[in-house]
Order: sequence, then C-alpha cells, then structure tokens
Amino acid sequence: MTRSKPRATEPETYGVWEEHWPALELFLAMRTQWRVIAGMGGAHHQGIDYTALYGHPKFARLGFDEQDALLAQVQHIEAGALDALNEHHALAQQEAEQQQHIAQAIEARAELGYQMECQQRFNVQELMNVQRLPGSYGDGAFVA
Repeated sequence: MTRSKPRATEPETYGVWEEHWPALELFLAMRTQWRVIAGMGGAHHQGIDYTALYGHPKFARLGFDEQDALLAQVQHIEAGALDALNEHHALAQQEAEQQQHIAQAIEARAELGYQMECQQRFNVQELMNVQRLPGSYGDGAFVA
C-alpha cells in the first residue's frame, strides 16, 4: 500500500481593482485597530477604531475629498469583515451552548440513574425488613 503525499492547497486569490487598492492597503494597516467587546459570552467586533485610522499616514496626508472617498471604501470592506467576524463568533457561541445543553443532559441522566439506584436500594431494604418480621406479627401482612 502506497501513501500519497497530501496535496498542498493553494491559497485563494482575489482580484482587486486598482482604484480600490489604497482602501485595501489602509484596511489591512488597521488590522490591529479593531474595537472589540469581550465578555463571558466571547468577543464581539464593533469595527475599526477611527481615531487610529484618521491618524494613519496613509489617510492623514490625503486631501478632504480623497479622505472621504477612501473612508467610504474602507467602511464597505469593514462591513463585510464585521459580518464574517461576528458570524464566526455567533457560530462558536451556538456550538458552546449546544455543548452546555449536552453536558446538562448528561448530568441530569446521571442524577436520574443515581436516584433510581438509591430508590432500588431503599426498596430492597424495605423488602428485607418485611421478611424479618417476627412470626407472631398479626397475619403476616405488611403494614405501612
């Protein structure tokens, strides 16, 4: 039996129109400037920190009209990125909730099994107590 080498997957490539290239470069330069709310439920991306964007040299050295056009393009990219990032978070949270429900069901089933076992032991003990009644006890019937 021969083993074949795993195929190297080629990264996906996308075309970018030349007029959108500056917006993509600026968006990628802002990759560490996201506003993120982190809590017990995970992280939720709010968007790019625009204070950092406005101060970035690729943005700050442009004229007002160029800044306005570039900002609109970056915001379009940001909207798509937010959808993807938060969808990923939502799916991860759904998976965590499903795992929690499964764990709770397993715990409930284990508790039920334990309670049933305890009840069976109690029933056996009661039967043993009934069998040990003295012969002089009434007509021999169990009285609760």
